[in-house]
Amino acid sequence: MLMEEEVIGFLRAGLLVVMIPVVVLVIRLMIKFRKHGYGWFLSHLLLFTFGALTWIRILETRAFSSSVFNSLTIAVIGFMWIISMVCFVKGLLSLSYLKKRDV
Repeated sequence: MLMEEEVIGFLRAGLLVVMIPVVVLVIRLMIKFRKHGYGWFLSHLLLFTFGALTWIRILETRAFSSSVFNSLTIAVIGFMWIISMVCFVKGLLSLSYLKKRDV
């Protein structure tokens, strides 16, 4: 798929413009409420952001890299996404259990 050259920069900048405030918000919530569930959300966000940035790098360099390297990188990104979703679910369950215990 052909793209204009500046699209990659927009993708990267757009991802960071969205993810940085969300990460800051989660850190503030983690400090304010002292709940470990927010740490799982933070792990999810960091893994997801790293995976997305790696995916954008593949889009940027796919013509210069071997297809085997690209395939392996995509597989690693997939595993990172799986681990990030496990962290997300663990954070949800952790915070929902805490809420039930606090009531």
